[in-house]
Amino acid sequence: MSSIGTFLMADDNPVGILLTIAKKDAQTGRKVVNLSSWYVEEGHRWSAARLLMAALSDKEAIYTDLSPTKAAAEINARFGFRTFGFKRLLLVLPWLAVVGPRKGHLVALDAVPPGAIAEPLLRDLRRHRDLGCVVTVVEAGGRYHPVVLGMIRRRHVSAARVIFAESIEIVTDNLGALARLLLLRGVPLLVLEVEEDRSVPHAWVWKRGLCHQVKGDWDDSLINELYSERVLLNV
Repeated sequence: MSSIGTFLMADDNPVGILLTIAKKDAQTGRKVVNLSSWYVEEGHRWSAARLLMAALSDKEAIYTDLSPTKAAAEINARFGFRTFGFKRLLLVLPWLAVVGPRKGHLVALDAVPPGAIAEPLLRDLRRHRDLGCVVTVVEAGGRYHPVVLGMIRRRHVSAARVIFAESIEIVTDNLGALARLLLLRGVPLLVLEVEEDRSVPHAWVWKRGLCHQVKGDWDDSLINELYSERVLLNV
């Protein structure tokens, strides 16, 4: 079993920890390590960089941090992470079900023709469906584009957020169809994270000034938070 994190030690005492979630990317076969959560005792914060150096020891891996704190983002940047800023939008689905765009149509995962989705990715999609995610496929122009939506609950209200999509356009071009799918499951809201300068009709800005970070060869247009703390820890 691979390690799920790294301890920072002072003599024989643990004074910090960095939790990591590793996976094999279904499309590239590359190892991807997500830096999930970290904590260092205040008196040892000066040595936090050593903790990150140990966690980044695999030079062939791709590293991501999907929810860095301000302090973590500054440290990550010094180690070569690229930073992507975004804002978090909130969309009300009953309205989008009526007026939202529908450039493709949705197909159930089990109804996708054999070979239309690579088998490794298909296994990941099925596993996330078993974890409680909503998994659907947008068919457009004879191509099949998977979309994975994770469920969250805040103040007794359910909402969905995008965990996987080949691009944000796959989602925004089919908001009407996705809205109806989620409403049938009793989910009235969709949380969407987009670039700061992107405009999405019928959306309200929830938060600005957020970011995620990547180190290594990564398709910047891809939304891929499979097996991350967003799913496994629901954060």
